[in-house]
Amino acid sequence: MSDVSRSFRSPLTLLEQWRDRADGARLREVVITGYTVDLGFLEKFAIPTARALGARITVLGDAGQAVHDPVDVRRAGVAYQHGHAVCPRAFHPKLVVLLGDDDVWLAVGSGNPTLSGWGYNRELWVTARGTRQYGPQLIADVADWLHDLPGVVGMASWIAATLRQVADQMQPARVDDRWSPVRAYGNLRLPLLERLPADPIDELRLAAPFYDPPARAVSALVNRTKPRSVRVAVQPSIAMFDGAALVRATESTVDQEFRLLGPGPARHGKLIEWDTTDGTTAGMTGSANVTTSALLLSTVQGGNCELAVIAPHTDSLFPEGDPQPDTTFRQLASAPPTATDPVGAAPVLLGCALSDGTLVVELAAPAAQRVVVETSPSAVPGSWLAVGAVPVGQQTARFVVPELIGGAVRAVVEIDGVRRESAAVFITDASRCRPRRDASDEPRLSRSYEPDELFTDPLIAQRFTADLARLVELAGATGGSVPASSTSTVSSEVAPGDRWADYLEDCDRLLGPGLSGLIFPRTSATNQATAAGWSIDDTDEGELTEDEDEGVLDGLVEEPDTASARSVPDIRPDERVRYRRFAARWVASVTEPAVEDDWSTLPPVHLRMTVTALYLTLLAAGVWQEDEDWRTDLRWLVWALIPDDAMLDELPPEAFDHLYSLLAVAMATLRQGAHLRGGREADVLATDAWRDASEWVAEADAELAEQQLLPASQPFARVISARELWDTIVLAQETRQDPYAEARAALTEAGLAVRLDEGAWWVEGEFGNPYRAAARVATELGRTTGRIVAVARNPRCTVLIARVDRTMVLVDSRMAVWRLYQLSGTRTPLSMTAECPGPPPGARTTPLTSPPAEVRGLSEQVGVDLAVLARRIRSSR
Repeated sequence: MSDVSRSFRSPLTLLEQWRDRADGARLREVVITGYTVDLGFLEKFAIPTARALGARITVLGDAGQAVHDPVDVRRAGVAYQHGHAVCPRAFHPKLVVLLGDDDVWLAVGSGNPTLSGWGYNRELWVTARGTRQYGPQLIADVADWLHDLPGVVGMASWIAATLRQVADQMQPARVDDRWSPVRAYGNLRLPLLERLPADPIDELRLAAPFYDPPARAVSALVNRTKPRSVRVAVQPSIAMFDGAALVRATESTVDQEFRLLGPGPARHGKLIEWDTTDGTTAGMTGSANVTTSALLLSTVQGGNCELAVIAPHTDSLFPEGDPQPDTTFRQLASAPPTATDPVGAAPVLLGCALSDGTLVVELAAPAAQRVVVETSPSAVPGSWLAVGAVPVGQQTARFVVPELIGGAVRAVVEIDGVRRESAAVFITDASRCRPRRDASDEPRLSRSYEPDELFTDPLIAQRFTADLARLVELAGATGGSVPASSTSTVSSEVAPGDRWADYLEDCDRLLGPGLSGLIFPRTSATNQATAAGWSIDDTDEGELTEDEDEGVLDGLVEEPDTASARSVPDIRPDERVRYRRFAARWVASVTEPAVEDDWSTLPPVHLRMTVTALYLTLLAAGVWQEDEDWRTDLRWLVWALIPDDAMLDELPPEAFDHLYSLLAVAMATLRQGAHLRGGREADVLATDAWRDASEWVAEADAELAEQQLLPASQPFARVISARELWDTIVLAQETRQDPYAEARAALTEAGLAVRLDEGAWWVEGEFGNPYRAAARVATELGRTTGRIVAVARNPRCTVLIARVDRTMVLVDSRMAVWRLYQLSGTRTPLSMTAECPGPPPGARTTPLTSPPAEVRGLSEQVGVDLAVLARRIRSSR
């Protein structure tokens, strides 16, 4: 069945409707285009649903208009394709295409894929539904436009190939003539103005957030359509317009009206609507503002790239507002736009991808000068490394970069001594982003186990241990990674297509309700399933409020405190050793891959989570008493919970809340009684686990994680407090934003509170040995970047230590000399000052008034004039 309708609703609604289909139809392709793109928003609200339905997802936005911070983008390139588009002006079309085995759904509108565009704003959308065999003309028009798009607009070659493939597959074999008056038009080769009526009309109505200040587009519309009357609507709080120019552009008509739209949700919809002389109403909606670059120029002529729909209107879409006298409206004008860096100041990256073991980078234009390419696994400042350069005259380059899975890439040039960086793109692995194949059913436990009986009956625990080993072996043989809820028959008790409810049902089937409820507490999960349909479109307002968004989170955490309700088993003293052996076997089962050194063959994540929850319960039961050998097992469980690509691709988004919460509790337990970066075995295990897990612990919902806490009701219980849990999550979040946060926390624990002052880290206090204090700061903070300037001052002496890699210089306020040292893997500033009350021996010294070449080199590398700083600490004696 084909259909065309108009909506104020977001494309998220379209995606949710596909998810909730009773027939469980698979989704094969999703295409999202926009001017401004927020990948963080899409990763939270669209990517997980589309990926869970099996789709390859392609996101294309204007190269200079990303609103996300690359640090916050987690799944680009491994769960979906993302690329930049480049044209003479703005790449501005707003399109969403959903393509299945048979069905084709799409939306053409005015909203960018951001929280504002798909949430708060008032937008205008036209949706169409059809099949590959039979569909409305609108779908055929969009397919033609999508196929032609890569020929006019610059984009990465693999994105272009995907768009053309989708265009070919969505083209209906036959057109449903019932919807023939509804047409989609782009401006790739012909201006949109030429699609509008050339015969005189009765009334012209305009509403848009942007009118070019000289009102050339309005003048052209009036000259072409020759209306008797004109109505113009603007929302001053967001619009760009010049009231006097708009009045002049419309004064040739018999009647004019200018409306002001009130405050509230942004009226971001674009509308050109007209009444013909025979009384019919039609209009153009879509991405085009009433500007020269949107309406009067084609893309090949140097204009924007736009996509619009022209259709009959049963009811007028012109918004209500307050009419203003011409004399008043003439006085109104928006503030001029703020100046920005010229577009051509930095190179433009279209995209990057892995191909045949190499990194392929594509620029928008041949390099006019040497372009350095930098990569980072996380886009965190300080983590970028140069991997090569694009030679002058080339537009594409290949680099051998071993073991890259995901990450960000940017291009850098230096112009007149100023460093210019491109917007980041993300390394695309096309094999990981391809449409998912239908999964088969997974093996399951032979019976349903209840946690209480596991801990009170050693025979049942022994049976479970053997059953778990069997299940892990079967899972390894079948290659399963997560429950195959995508192909399971929909239960009459679960809303059709509810991915989270399906996943919980599959976990119940594979693990049994008792163990499934241990990792996904059912009270919380039920509310989460209810709230998961995040409605972006209110029938009356067409917007998402902050209250609605918080409601989703409230559904996760506003539950009775399950920590107080959960009981800890009372395991008999004579059974404790036996349960420790069981626990060791459980850990071995879920932390060893089926194929040696192939970590993608670890057992399914629900088994890893189950064993972790059982292990934490045994720790709370005190079965290890005062022994510390549990730390090694828990460290490996933390490692096993770190999301891999299969998890990111296939788990429903709600499951990650519980995964990250469990990971946070396990990591906080490991930190208890240990010091990050310390030298004891407990410290080393905690530090290793922290390096693997901190970025994911930062994602944990602390209030949800608190529900995993167990009471200290047994002797020798190993449990954490809510404060310890929150401290761990906060530290992980700070570490993600500040690469020094972890080291600073370790220094604070040691009584050394550091501060950064003009590139140098200072610590002041009553400590007895300033050499030792400066060395500790230099060692701890220097591990992050390999370069550091540390200054320690007590009432008697001030010590400066600067190091870059294996070169170190030391100055103290009591001796006017430079001391130069060579470090090694075992010779650190801290080790050199052990049991040394003064400067370490073995230095090459030179007078302070004659800085050697090494000091000048260190100054350049650390960005601090060490000679000036040395004089400063000497003068402060």
